[in-house]
Amino acid sequence: MRHLLLVRHGESLWNAEGRIQGQSCAGLSPRGHEQARAFATAYGPGLLLRLEADAGAVRVVSSDLQRAAETAEPVSSWLGAGVAHDPRLRERAFGRWEGRSHAELAASEPDRYRRWTTGADVMSEIGAETATELADRVAPTLASLLLTTPRGGVTVVITHGGSIWHGLHRLLSLRPRSLGPVGNASVAELLLLGDEEEPVAPDEGATGGNGGPVLPDPAVVRPVMASFNDLAHLPVELRTGGFVTGTTSDAVPQMR
Repeated sequence: MRHLLLVRHGESLWNAEGRIQGQSCAGLSPRGHEQARAFATAYGPGLLLRLEADAGAVRVVSSDLQRAAETAEPVSSWLGAGVAHDPRLRERAFGRWEGRSHAELAASEPDRYRRWTTGADVMSEIGAETATELADRVAPTLASLLLTTPRGGVTVVITHGGSIWHGLHRLLSLRPRSLGPVGNASVAELLLLGDEEEPVAPDEGATGGNGGPVLPDPAVVRPVMASFNDLAHLPVELRTGGFVTGTTSDAVPQMR
């Protein structure tokens, strides 16, 4: 069995200000750093035991955006392991909405903002990455990370709410909007069962028609989701996002 722990980054400075981040690099807020340390404290001991039993059993992979990289630091320090930074795990590119606050958008673009908060994919209207494009990028990446996790091993993936939300919908073939919001520093756990058959990951040197790496088809990878938006490791005062505060931005998972 192979494990994938999907962790949303801790609260960022722009999260705290109610701003849309996309691929802009806002670092963690003080509370975000506390959330990252709380995740490491809760999960670090178990991961370290696995690592001590098998040096290749645990790895940490993070989006290369600052808020995710900072979230990865405490758990990587606990394990004494490095972090692999993967740009495929970035949040959606939000086009001209990046850096703007939800309150500002609600006032300046009320119709488009309302349509977005009620489920419409308006991303092409603002020069942003669409839901399909985001899922096309993230789901094969998650499938590849699962397939390259050693048998009995764990890959800790520090990424973003939108990437987790859209990636899981595609990877698990879920009906649209099946999942709720993704809280800061929350954990979703995926299990890849069937150890009697060793999955084969694509050759690292292989390239597709566009010259990029060949990634597995998410449709042929069948993981089980053991948990989603798990915040049990966080004290109540450190829980943000995931319907905790009741704000508009909490209510729309794609806003991450």
